[in-house]
Amino acid sequence: MIIGVVNMVGVLTTTVASVASSNTNSVSPNPSSEVSVAAQRNETLRQGLPGRRIGGGTRGDRIFASTYAYLTALVTSDNVNITTAAQPTLLFYVPEMTASNEAEFVLRDANDELVYASTLQLEPAGGIVSIETAESLGTPEMAMNENYRWYFSIVPDATDRSKDIVVHGAIRRVDPSEWLAANGVDPALQSQLSSLAPLEKAKVLYQQANMWHEAAVILDQL
Repeated sequence: MIIGVVNMVGVLTTTVASVASSNTNSVSPNPSSEVSVAAQRNETLRQGLPGRRIGGGTRGDRIFASTYAYLTALVTSDNVNITTAAQPTLLFYVPEMTASNEAEFVLRDANDELVYASTLQLEPAGGIVSIETAESLGTPEMAMNENYRWYFSIVPDATDRSKDIVVHGAIRRVDPSEWLAANGVDPALQSQLSSLAPLEKAKVLYQQANMWHEAAVILDQL
């Protein structure tokens, strides 16, 4: 688990957008239409999976330094992130807070069985929070093609969990070769992915494979 104190929400968004627009031969003028087409292609993965990407303020309490500040999960709007990682990393943006607060992350499988849970202390400065469900932490590998549910909560008062600020959604592990082929990525390009520089790899994953989550994780690491 790594906590960054720099607000990278704008960096992640504008960097992905800029690399997407830098090659007009390989991406359509409207990236959202690409995501829409890909989402239709995988429509059954996302049905019946509600999510909450943005968490508001607590009732009667103000923990964020700004009135219009929100806990935000860095995920796609369809609430199901696609990943090729057996033990994925998830990203969250925590606004500047008036004091430090405890946070809790929970991952559950398709049968609602607990897979991984952790607590961490958030510093007042906030920033990007990167949650790793790594093998070194004893986290079992996610099964292929199953939707796992995640929950990330800021806990301002451990004695009253109704005050939690919560975001939640789903993540699904896919076979990289099958997913790239289904999204029309050229087989020759597939074989080159592992040798690409990180930024170029993020560009390809975002532009051509509808793998926003993987691209965002790479950009966060950079």
